[in-house]
Amino acid sequence: MKITKWIFFACCICSACLPLVVQAQGNGPVGRLRILPAPKEVRMAEGEVAIKPSTTILISNSEDRLAAETLQKEIRDRTGLRLAIEVVSAAPKTTGHISLGRLTDRGLRSYLESQGIKVDGDMGTHDLDQQGYVIRVSDSGVLVAGRSAQGLFYGVQTLRQLLRPEGPGEKTLVIPALVIRDWPSMEWRGVSDDISRGPILTLDYLKMQIRTLAEYKINLVGFNLEHVFAFQTQALVAPRDVAKEAALTPSEIKELVDYASRYYVTLLPEQQAFGHLHQFLKYEVYSELAETPHGHVLTPTNPKTYDFIRQVYGEVVPLFPGPLFHIGSDETAELGIGQTKALAAQQGLGRVYLEHLQKVFEIMRPYHKQLMFWGDIAVKYPELLAILPKDMIAVPWDYDPKPSYETIITPYTDAGLRVVVAPGAGNARTIWPDLEGAFVNIRNFVRDGQKHQALGVLNTTWNDDGEALVDMTWPALVFGAAASWQPGESSIDDFKSSYDWAFYRNNNNDGTFADVMENLDRPHTLLAGVKLDDPSHDLFWSDPFSEAGANLAAKALPVTHELRLAAEHAAEALMHNRNQAHLHAETLDDMLLAAWHLDTLGLKIQFTSEISRFYWDAYQNQTDGARVQNDMDEIVDINGRLQSLRDAITEVRKMYVEGWSRENLPYWRDNVLVRYDNLTAEVQQKIVVVQAAQRQYWTSKTLPAPESLGFFLK
Repeated sequence: MKITKWIFFACCICSACLPLVVQAQGNGPVGRLRILPAPKEVRMAEGEVAIKPSTTILISNSEDRLAAETLQKEIRDRTGLRLAIEVVSAAPKTTGHISLGRLTDRGLRSYLESQGIKVDGDMGTHDLDQQGYVIRVSDSGVLVAGRSAQGLFYGVQTLRQLLRPEGPGEKTLVIPALVIRDWPSMEWRGVSDDISRGPILTLDYLKMQIRTLAEYKINLVGFNLEHVFAFQTQALVAPRDVAKEAALTPSEIKELVDYASRYYVTLLPEQQAFGHLHQFLKYEVYSELAETPHGHVLTPTNPKTYDFIRQVYGEVVPLFPGPLFHIGSDETAELGIGQTKALAAQQGLGRVYLEHLQKVFEIMRPYHKQLMFWGDIAVKYPELLAILPKDMIAVPWDYDPKPSYETIITPYTDAGLRVVVAPGAGNARTIWPDLEGAFVNIRNFVRDGQKHQALGVLNTTWNDDGEALVDMTWPALVFGAAASWQPGESSIDDFKSSYDWAFYRNNNNDGTFADVMENLDRPHTLLAGVKLDDPSHDLFWSDPFSEAGANLAAKALPVTHELRLAAEHAAEALMHNRNQAHLHAETLDDMLLAAWHLDTLGLKIQFTSEISRFYWDAYQNQTDGARVQNDMDEIVDINGRLQSLRDAITEVRKMYVEGWSRENLPYWRDNVLVRYDNLTAEVQQKIVVVQAAQRQYWTSKTLPAPESLGFFLK
């Protein structure tokens, strides 16, 4: 916020006699508070309020009980104290309590204004001010007030982060004296989670995910459904498990919708209506609807396509009462090369694409939803965007770190369409998300979205290869929450310095877990330096005993020492400091899995290179029996490198199974585990082959050629 605005605000609050915060982050008072998202306005004062056994949480509206309970639980978990929650109709006669109220209460408003705390005018506009709140902490007690129940809930989430440990054993909690006024910068602050490409989250995990996102003021959670709904009209496609249907059922969705509403989270379904429908179109019964046989894209040329969409939407849409519905429609690469080829040649591909969206809009009109669609295709035809109804919302997406994203936003805003911007968590196909890239992507995309009055943000996770675990994405998701609440360009450094406290309640404020994140992220930078894209799953699964695998290992080898050091430092820090996490400690398990997974990747690169060199040395010195024996013992022995590599892979497999079970239903897990099993089998088979070569040498003093064993690096 510009200083000129703060000076204007100072004139309004000088009677409060509290110093004015001129910066909302960094090294100023707000930065030192380590709150995520950072509040817009904070005034610090002298003193503090201590939480005592006699402290009571007072609410004036039963609707605010959940907010009070989240505060009660925070205090109980950290101190053992269980504060009473009381519903009251008048202000308390004693001091030292925590009062939760509404800014719609005239008496409360008058009291705040008498203290120099402005509650009208600039606390956001329209729907945004309903999400704003005020906190006042003084020697008389703690007051949190919101214009609505949602605003009050958000104020309580900020108050939770203000509770600081003090005294013996850090079992006393104190709150610094201050005044906070805060409200969101964007109406919709969302996350879209890909549950359609492998892992399907359990109902318990989905609820935990909603609760946790709500702590950081996320109010929109989307699920990329595609085929993972238990359709009645499309009985073939729902994922099945031995024990039960793995897909989300109508009753589960209703339960989730009700649960999310308690946390002021709207559920956003994404049900594709154009591309990404291979899980339907692979079946013969849908062959008429496919642009290309068994492909991914519906053809607009067949009227039955629209009957299909009506059936699918007739089941899904009524389950989600929120105002938004996402029709997908991205990555329709096959369009125009199959059944639509002649029509596209006649009318143009852009018109065919956009007219399909228009038809879907008409199908959805009776449901009175605001339709969202991915913006990657329509942006190519800016001159045709007028075809689209102005009620539709474009969702431009880009997951690479770039200095600006305006070129994919402004074609829509220039055409009078609203937008929601979609950055990404950087987790697709990688052992650990590329957080540095994701932070830049999120920061700049959200900044540009705010510049062009975007309705909100839909921060995305993707699971293209079906292996990613959600608990690894929390840093990117929380940064997205902060960036979409805060104004303008959010500071990545401030976020990192706040994350240990805001997410883990690390009392030491020493950056332990932020350092772990940095170490887990370092392999991305190291491998990029040798022209390899990522510490990817593909790199981990590559056959180390093929010529291509050997070339990959040779390329990565110069940075592997540093890669392993970073991973091992992360693992050590997690094992030594787990007890420093007083909140969300369960997410550390996935971080530890990532550390060992990365270390095993590095070990695989190093060991297969060393194995190859040892064997070549033995092969080139076959007349020296002792040398050959030593070389072969380095490869296969009790502590041989092949045995160590096999053991490391099986250990990561075990940790991965535990990680999967923490989050997901059993469905699809075996499709990942078979990769571990195949790689383990390759290594075990190599042990057998090298042992056979060793026996051959004992009898004939000759060794098979290295290439015949898969050893290509001399």
